[in-house]
This record gives sequence, C-alpha cells and structure tokens, in this order.
Amino acid sequence: MNSPRIDPAAVDYEKLYSGAEVFPGVAVQRPPWDIGRPQSLLVAFERAGRITGTVLDIGCGPGDTAIHLARCGYRVTGVDIAPTAIAHARERADKCGVRVRFEVADAVHLDGFDGGVDTVVSSALLHCLDPEQRRAHVAALSRIVAPEGRLIQFCFTPADHAELYAPSPISEAEIHRLFDGPDWTITTLRTDRLEVAAPPEQMSKRFAEYGFHPELDERGSMLLPVLVLEAHRRKA
Repeated sequence: MNSPRIDPAAVDYEKLYSGAEVFPGVAVQRPPWDIGRPQSLLVAFERAGRITGTVLDIGCGPGDTAIHLARCGYRVTGVDIAPTAIAHARERADKCGVRVRFEVADAVHLDGFDGGVDTVVSSALLHCLDPEQRRAHVAALSRIVAPEGRLIQFCFTPADHAELYAPSPISEAEIHRLFDGPDWTITTLRTDRLEVAAPPEQMSKRFAEYGFHPELDERGSMLLPVLVLEAHRRKA
C-alpha cells in the first residue's frame, strides 16, 4: 500500500496553529514541532560553544529555541511566516521574562535582514521548501550571515515512511549541492534524531495503517531522523 505524501504547497502553517487538519479527519492541538522546549540537538550545540554573537532563529514557531538562547545571554531575533506563531512566541517570552525580538518574515527571502548575523539556527524548515525556494533561501542566508558566521540547521532526511511526516525530505547530496560553493564551508553533516510532539490518536492509527511505528522517547515524543548541518560563511 502506497502511503500518501505531504504536499508542501498545500500546508497552511498559519492554520496549523489553530488546530487545523493536517490530513483529512486528522487535526492537531498544536504543530508537531511545538514540543515546549528547545531541541536537545540545539542545546548541545550551544553548550559546545558553537553559537556566538547575534542569533537569528528562522522558522522560530512558538519561540522556545529563541527564548532558550536569550536566556543563555545571546541577542536573539526569531522569525516565522505564521503571525499566530509569532504571537505565541511573544506571549511565551513575556511569561518567561525574556527579551527576544519576534517578527513575521518569509524564510525564503528574509527581507529586512542584511549582513551582520553571527549565527543562524533553523529547525525543521528546509524540508518545507520546494527546490526553487531552497535555492532562494540559501542565497538569502549568504546575504545576511556575516563573514565567518555560522549556520546550524536540522532537516528531515529520506528514511522509511518519511513521506508520512516530512513534506520534502532532503538528502546529503542535496545539502552539498546547496552549500558547496564560494559562500559556505560545510563543517558538520551527519544524521541524528529530532524530537517531535507525540502524534494524536488519529495520526498514530494512520501511521500504523502504513506500517510506521515511530520510536518514542521517555516523554512520549517521536524521534525522527534528520540531517544536522553546520556550515560557516566564508570571507568575501
């Protein structure tokens, strides 16, 4: 039985923050990437000293990564295409008493952000863009990231049943096509696991119909395979 594929062009990220259906008959209370905390992968990068200077969190969602990094002492801006996500992020930052700038922005072009960002972080974003959008996104990153600045990015990679949860999984070969060039040096590219909110009962049943039984951690979050990319912006 062929499993259905997610059409990235059909995903309305604004509606996902309002309990919209991700599949016919399958609604979510919150987007699957909203786990209420920063990704463990990101926390590990920060503890290893791999985040520096001013930080831009692209596709920040409800803001947990940006809030965590602000608590760590960084000057952080979070951007997302969904206004409701930005509203939620501002509310969470206010409740935490943390100062973070949150703005609505399109990750493809990043208008209004120019050179000078020291570190860009991005989780579960690149696989939501089509090939043309990915190229435009990388061009925008090259424009806004300061020379010797850093990009840390997590994206879903092809795996068994990836079509059930990832709009457009990305291979290592495609990462190299995007970032092997005059602007970037790839310093880390490896496979790891991303924490994703436990699926609602209807979605779990749908997964089971197609023989997909995701691994869960002790909190009940799904652990899904991702590519971990770290790249440095070359000097002009």
